[in-house]
Amino acid sequence: MKVSRHILAQAIAERTLNVRDGKLLAREIAAYLLEERRTADLESILRDIMQYRTDHGVLEAEVVSAHELQSHVLSDVKDILKTAYPKAKTVHLGSRQDESLVGGVRIDMANQQLDMTLKAKLATFKRLTSKEGI
Repeated sequence: MKVSRHILAQAIAERTLNVRDGKLLAREIAAYLLEERRTADLESILRDIMQYRTDHGVLEAEVVSAHELQSHVLSDVKDILKTAYPKAKTVHLGSRQDESLVGGVRIDMANQQLDMTLKAKLATFKRLTSKEGI
């Protein structure tokens, strides 16, 4: 019988809270997903794991920008997230570049996204000023 995605994610997330060897856990998860032919579920499982970890005090976010961010900017984002999520005991913040964003930042979390990129603002402006938006 196939284990539900939610139960699978919960079991993995519980293990990640006290993991000693992350590489071993990653190999075990990959082997399970391959054996059960569930690799297509990986993105959804990862989001569920992140949400479970958030619910248990471990907030994970990724800051995406067009250009490399300076460390003080990442520190400011981390402080903002700590304020916005007071139940978070720890905040893990990653960053990556996406040149298609032109400028600004986007913060991606398990089931939330804050998009303050120029690309998003221009799309909103275009939508609001088009004949369909009126």
